[in-house]
Amino acid sequence: MSDTTAFKKMELDGWSRPSTAAGYAKGFSNASRYMAQRLADAVSAGPDLEVLDLCCGPGLITAELLSRGARVTGLDFSEAMIKLARVAAPDARIVQGDAMALEFPDATFDAVTIGYGVPHFPDTMAGLKQAARVLKPGGRIAFSIWEGKGSNGAFGWLFDAVGRLGDPTVTLPEGPDAHQLADDATARDMIGEAGFRDIASERVATELDVPQPEALFDAFDRGAVRAASLLSGQLSDLRNAIRADLAARVRREGEVTGDGYRVAAPSVVVSATRI
Repeated sequence: MSDTTAFKKMELDGWSRPSTAAGYAKGFSNASRYMAQRLADAVSAGPDLEVLDLCCGPGLITAELLSRGARVTGLDFSEAMIKLARVAAPDARIVQGDAMALEFPDATFDAVTIGYGVPHFPDTMAGLKQAARVLKPGGRIAFSIWEGKGSNGAFGWLFDAVGRLGDPTVTLPEGPDAHQLADDATARDMIGEAGFRDIASERVATELDVPQPEALFDAFDRGAVRAASLLSGQLSDLRNAIRADLAARVRREGEVTGDGYRVAAPSVVVSATRI
């Protein structure tokens, strides 16, 4: 396995900043709220179900699970996210921890949800196996992944703009492909190897709301650690070119709303049952 020390540090440092946590909660809230419902549906959340909301972030999924009567533990490695989650879901147990080394006994939970958190695992397989370990046999897992390069929406537009206009020498620390599990075959292979069966992937037409076209760049720059790291390394004229390119895509392909624009940010929901 490759050395992901620098990747881990980038992720922890980035998500530990209160400004980044707040930027994510604001910039990606529309998709996250919709995804909370989809993930809760996928694990059949209901009264007395014991659920771990892994990488709980600002607590939107945690709150949705609670609203359905589940008993919920939310876990995140970022203290800044923990603070937001405790406000969003005051009746949940919210703890700080490491998804690579969960401090729960085997077979503790009936279900595990992970809202856009899997790409932040420094070792994807190790994280999935930890989720499997703390699930009871027959328990359900459901997680979401953004569609990435080549997709028709915010993330695809970002990769396209950076690829055409950015400095190719600006790179990220070595780490897993953030969007690998958006591919059905890859997801089935990895999830199966981690200890799951009945694996299903579903495309979901999630969207982001931005107050003006230029704000899509700001959402990535202020609320997404990998993207922000790529963008912060660009010289100012290249940053401005990428920002203008994204804004042009929003104007051309986004939907005008009363509060600004709505843009596609397609996702995939992966669900499975613990063997």
